Amino acid sequence: MSKYKILILSNTENEAHIEDKYLAESLKKDGNIVDISWIDYDEKLDEKYDVIIRRNTWVDKLEKTIKYSKLDNLLKERLQKKHIKTVNLVGYDGKGKKYLMDFIKKGYPVIPTFDNVDDALTKTDCDEYILKMDASYGSGLGQMVVEREKIKEIFKQGYLIQPKLKFKSEIQNYFVGNKLMYVFEYIPSKPPNYPDPISIKLNNKQKDIVCSIANETGLKVGFQRIDFLKLENDDLLLLEIEDNSPHMSLEELNENYRNIVLEEYKNNLYKYLEN
Repeated sequence: MSKYKILILSNTENEAHIEDKYLAESLKKDGNIVDISWIDYDEKLDEKYDVIIRRNTWVDKLEKTIKYSKLDNLLKERLQKKHIKTVNLVGYDGKGKKYLMDFIKKGYPVIPTFDNVDDALTKTDCDEYILKMDASYGSGLGQMVVEREKIKEIFKQGYLIQPKLKFKSEIQNYFVGNKLMYVFEYIPSKPPNYPDPISIKLNNKQKDIVCSIANETGLKVGFQRIDFLKLENDDLLLLEIEDNSPHMSLEELNENYRNIVLEEYKNNLYKYLEN
């Protein structure tokens, strides 16, 4: 088997960095040379690697997002121009959240999402709305809960509007490429309590919806995570697609299954590099 020089992009200040260590160690065991850096690494290193893998690069504070966005956009533009092999560099998630509106038009079950106040107020009827920064990508940074009568006053360009829904839980579906590997349920959801995830199996209807969206993203190489809200009637609504630098909760898997997931990931990666 060929050996590769691999750069993993990860924010070592984030707790999620632990899963990138798992990945790096697993790749090293196969004889690969693996380095870890954040997205501000020296541009001169670009061509020294066979592949650059984006992993957990997100910042954790709103005030850091402006600098992060500038660096991130420069990185994506640079690597794409150089035609360097990358994994999870852009995806749906790396372009903001307006893809949710596109998925609604395609007929998928999605949380109602609007980019203007009139549509939101006309097409939904609820007391409270959630405003999300379009450019927050997969992050909840900058998210606000706004009363219906105040939304016209507070809304501004660059935000998306969603009704605040009652729901049972958040369902996170974890893929290597477009292969579903495991599913976690968070009850009632992640923030603000961050409960421990519960490993679950989807029923056939749920799996069809989840896997259809995974195929729709077109991602064939790397990790992706697709999140849903489970409503009180057990219907699923798409919350977000994380195919840019998704946290995969590898630390929540037992060691045996985590290794199975990592082997699937490596086989997926090596197939890509061999072509």
